[in-house]
Parts: sequence; C-alpha cells; structure tokens
Amino acid sequence: MLRRIAGSLEAGFGLRGHGKLEQIAALHTSATVSESKQRRAARLRRNANLQRREIMERLFQLSKPDPVLAHQLNDEGYAYWNNSELAKIILSKEEVWGFAEDRRGQLIEYQGRERPEDAQVDAEASAYGGPRRLNFGLSVEDRRTLFQSLPRVMTEDRVLDAASVHLGHDQSAEVLASEHAQSEAEQQQSADTLARILDLRNASGKGIQVENTRRIVKHFGARPEGQGYDTGSPEVQAAILTYRIRNLSEHLGSARKDNSNRRAMTHLVHQRAKILRYLKSRDPIRYQAFLPRIGVEARAVEGEVVVPGMPKVKRI
Repeated sequence: MLRRIAGSLEAGFGLRGHGKLEQIAALHTSATVSESKQRRAARLRRNANLQRREIMERLFQLSKPDPVLAHQLNDEGYAYWNNSELAKIILSKEEVWGFAEDRRGQLIEYQGRERPEDAQVDAEASAYGGPRRLNFGLSVEDRRTLFQSLPRVMTEDRVLDAASVHLGHDQSAEVLASEHAQSEAEQQQSADTLARILDLRNASGKGIQVENTRRIVKHFGARPEGQGYDTGSPEVQAAILTYRIRNLSEHLGSARKDNSNRRAMTHLVHQRAKILRYLKSRDPIRYQAFLPRIGVEARAVEGEVVVPGMPKVKRI
C-alpha cells in the first residue's frame, strides 16, 4: 500500500522521469557546447584569413612601383632601372659637362660610369681628331671628313695655289715647305675652333635632350636589314616618354612649385601607359620583353595610374 502511494506521488509531482530528463539535458548541453566550439573555430579561421589577406594587400601596396619612375623606390628598383638598356644609352647632363653641383651650389668634378662605347669613341677621336662626343648627330664619317680630310685638302689647295701664283719664278723647296707648314698650322687652328663648336660639352640641356632622343631612336627603332629607323613604333615612343618623364621628375625634385611642368609630367605618364597598353593588346610577348629594356615595371602602367601631386614639406 505504501509503495502504491509513493508511486502515485512521484507520478503526480513528475519525479519518476527525473533521471531521464537529466540525461536529455546533459545531451542537449553537450551538443550546444560542441556546436559553439565549431562556430568559434570557424570564426577564428575566418578572422585569420581576413587578417592574412589584409597583410598581403598592404605588402602589395607597399611594393607597388612609383607611377612616375615606374619602378620601386628601393635598391632593387634602382638596380632594375640601372640594368635597363635605356639607362645605359642616355647621357646625363653631369656626364656630358663633366661637372655636378653639390648642395652648396659649388661645382665638383663628376665621375661618370664607364660605358661600352667609350673605348671606341676615344679611339675614333684619337685617330681622326675632334672632341670626344660630337653634337648635332654627327657620325664617325663626319668626324673623318671634318677633322682629317678637310684640313689636308685645304692645305694642299693652298700650296698649289701658291705654286701657281709664283709659276715661272725661282721658288725653292724651302719656300714651299714653309708655305705648307704655315697652312697646316692655320688649318689646325681652324679644326680646333670647329671642335669647340661641335663639342657636346658646349650644348645646352635642350641639345643634350636632342642627342639622347637620337640615341633612343637609333637603338630602339632600328629596322632589320638596315632599312632605316622606325620613329613611330611603340617602343621608340615609350622609351622617349620615359626619358622625358625622368627629366621632368629630376627637375621637379628641386622646383617643387612648378605646377606647369608637373601637369605636363602627369600627361606624359598617362600617355606612356596608354602606348604600352596598346603594345600589350597587339603583342603581349613583345610587351613583356620590352618593359625591362626601358626599366618599367608592369604594375606601374597597368590598371589605374594615379600620379601624386605636389609633395608636402614637413614643418619643423
């Protein structure tokens, strides 16, 4: 009887299934805990991936080349430019003039790098005469004509004229030798004067730019089988624009408020990118092979090209 009463009381108060409820609750709690661990692990993995992606994006932006110089502003970027063909053929003003200006405005002797063509140029100047570098695009044939053939022909003509004037008179060999020596001295003096006029060291910045443009056309625009030069090819245009951009960038480094030339430089940067994108659309292999020749990285001309404005000066 007492057992029946106890059983009815447990059923009435819901105490009979208490053990099963505890088991169900325990199972439900363990499932909730395990699910929260999975979500937490997934959230941590997602956050780690986002952080890794953000770090990679920052590193990508930090390693992005300068839009003006078209290479990174570090040792690797400057080595990339110095090893390019364009950097090896153009002449700087300091290298031509032989002097550079320091921070105090004083002229110091410029020690330029050795070029492969220097030995040949020195040999030609020693053999035919004239300055080391000729201005106005004169070639070695012009050097031979102006400083070797022309003085000899003028000397011979003068001696022949003197002999024809005194024809029929007694004229010894000593007189003719004296006339010949005097004529040679005068022609040598004329050749020295002509050498100073044609010397590239006497050229202005514009003259040096013309000489470098001629060098670029000769190097990048040479057609096969000696058929002249292609001055309108994308390679020649991009190389000339890169040279002009670097000239303006060097000028703006000391003339910070020259907004007119800054706008011109921005226009040239976008024009170079447009020409190189055209070359890429026509021949991607030719495009990839050409970029290292002028010291331009692909990321500097592909996509959106944003040229920075006037740099700010930190106030102390």
